[in-house]
Amino acid sequence: MSPYTPQMNNILLRELEGSIRFFLDHTNLDPHSPGFGLTIDSTKNPALASIASTGFALTAWVIAAERGILAQQQAQDITRGTLDTLLHHASHHRGFFSHFLHMDSAQRWGKCECSTIDTALCLNGVITAAAYFQDTAIRDLAAELLERVDWRFIVFEENGQAFFHMAYNPDADGDYVHGAPGFISRWDMAAEQKMMYLQAASRLDPNLARRLYAGFRRDIGYFNGHSIIVNPGGTLFAYHFSEAWLDTARWLDPDGIDWFGNTRLACLANRQFCLEHAAEYKTYHARSWGLSAGDSPFGYEVAGAEPCLVPPYHTGTVSIYSALSCLPFIPEETLAMMDYLITEHPQTWGKYGFFDSYNLAVDPPWYSQALYGIDKGCSMLMIENHLTRLVWDTYTASAPIQTAFKVLGFNPHP
Repeated sequence: MSPYTPQMNNILLRELEGSIRFFLDHTNLDPHSPGFGLTIDSTKNPALASIASTGFALTAWVIAAERGILAQQQAQDITRGTLDTLLHHASHHRGFFSHFLHMDSAQRWGKCECSTIDTALCLNGVITAAAYFQDTAIRDLAAELLERVDWRFIVFEENGQAFFHMAYNPDADGDYVHGAPGFISRWDMAAEQKMMYLQAASRLDPNLARRLYAGFRRDIGYFNGHSIIVNPGGTLFAYHFSEAWLDTARWLDPDGIDWFGNTRLACLANRQFCLEHAAEYKTYHARSWGLSAGDSPFGYEVAGAEPCLVPPYHTGTVSIYSALSCLPFIPEETLAMMDYLITEHPQTWGKYGFFDSYNLAVDPPWYSQALYGIDKGCSMLMIENHLTRLVWDTYTASAPIQTAFKVLGFNPHP
């Protein structure tokens, strides 16, 4: 059966609408709460908000308004209230938000780090909302949030190159602190952080902004004779998070890199890796593939596939949301997997569409009953982009991103 059928189009729409319902049901929409607009990290802990999930939620309100799932005014009210929470209540250090927050108070969860990438994911939602809604208050709040981020604070230089730190934690016993408190690790590899260089471009000296973008490694792996710029562990989400908002199909980077084509090859390689290990893991075959980060029978895991820099870790768990996020890049393979799951494994489907993952290589077979905001959000954006390009067009045409393109030297794809 061809994956392009009215039934499959209906499944796509149901998955998209279910994703928006997920954000409506798992976002703090109490107008009297300091945490208004914050979205949960996962259904496993409804008290724990994720600043990154909140960025995906802000984009969900844009999709919901465009599709008439929410009234325009309601979507604007939720967006405006969320931006007010982020500006006036959510814990941050120099504009970099705490990775996790209490849903009700918007205060830092435990001793979690101030995360650059999770802040950037949130700000992608801020940029998208400000570009879409014709609302002066939303645009003013968004501008304040973007201007507050002190990008220079997390920049460091080494051997003539410029890098971003990954995170900051002031506590000696804080999350990810090994030794002295302060800055944590570095973005020196190709991964999910490309959005950070775009967001910082207009806030830094242009020469420094360009040096930062040039600073991360472009490690090369190979698939079927084609070169791929890989992330160290070959995890699928790292190819998707920036590209969920950024229109890499129509823009080339300053060095002429086609990031859309790179992601397409990475999706195909991830699928092929699963096929090559199908004899070892029952979950893997031509219509069931996708190795990434998310729920597993063994807890939260980060899986990956070749090509990569280190031996890839995987346990037979297929990340459904990461496979769905491949839709704009390899649509026929992705739709075929969706059809297979609906037909053969209805346990993977629930109130909000597909659950996070499943694993048939364990006994008994395991089906996730959890949802993660960043996972559901990424596949939601990619489905919308596949259908209408709404998020790509809105975000990429925004003033901050167009300014970044000029500073960094991005060019239209010929």
